Amino acid sequence: MRELLSSLIVDSAAADPGYIMLSGDHGYALFDALRREKPGQFLNVGVAEQGMVGLAAGLARVGFRPVVYGLSSFVPIRVLEQIKIDVCFSKLPVMFLGDGAGLVYSTLGASHQCAEDIACLRPLPHLRLYSPCDAEELRACYAEAMAYDGPSYLRIGKSDRPPVHQKPLPSTEAHFIHKTSGSKVCLVAAGSMVSPCADIAKKMSLSCLSIPRIKPLPKNLPKLTAPFKTLIVVEEHSRHGGLASAILERLALDPKISRIPKIRSLSLEDKFSKLCGSYQYALSEHGLADNQLPDRIKRIVESSE
Repeated sequence: MRELLSSLIVDSAAADPGYIMLSGDHGYALFDALRREKPGQFLNVGVAEQGMVGLAAGLARVGFRPVVYGLSSFVPIRVLEQIKIDVCFSKLPVMFLGDGAGLVYSTLGASHQCAEDIACLRPLPHLRLYSPCDAEELRACYAEAMAYDGPSYLRIGKSDRPPVHQKPLPSTEAHFIHKTSGSKVCLVAAGSMVSPCADIAKKMSLSCLSIPRIKPLPKNLPKLTAPFKTLIVVEEHSRHGGLASAILERLALDPKISRIPKIRSLSLEDKFSKLCGSYQYALSEHGLADNQLPDRIKRIVESSE
């Protein structure tokens, strides 16, 4: 996914001289090709993320197409006020790339882990929010964000999950990765959790739905989820304000929907990581490791029958 992102950035810079990438002293290898081919369209602002967002807003006002990159614990968390006032208030076309979302920076502890970015950004007016699971979803999300005339955030993990798509996607609408006829339970996921959920769905004869765009939620979501008795939302994010919250609000507050499925949430628990370890170890503290998810999902399925 990172290789594709590097390629998309270079292609955008080549196509638009106003495209400029701003980094808060992160990303190094990701921007090697850009620095080599379009050095004038890359700016390392240094460890000054708040000023970087203000700079991006100013560049957008005079016609540039800025992209702001940082670890998600810093972009957007450290710069939330600047995103709100400098960018969203004026609906400026600034794209934010939050890398390493969730617990993937497991060995660096709570300061570099991010379980709250979706919750922090969802209330901001005008902002679109994406969480691609692999290269093809990233391609679709990036293209839509670039075509949008307002701010956007791409939540990018670095967990190196196996891809789930083999061909380009037509849009960022919700779509089934796996669908089992007659199944009454559907796993719903975004980002890093889509790949393991797809494998579990195949083995347990369930369905698996991927949601690349979290805000605004896809219009086809109510139709796709209507046949199911239970939705199990799996996300590498806090339950508070994340994907499960967004889905529940969307279905429960729509007066046109008379029946909504039961919604169960498997998410990061309301706590910080206690110890440093591998990515899978960090997930295991929250019950989301690859060897924990099947049993947890199986218990929910059995209780819903």
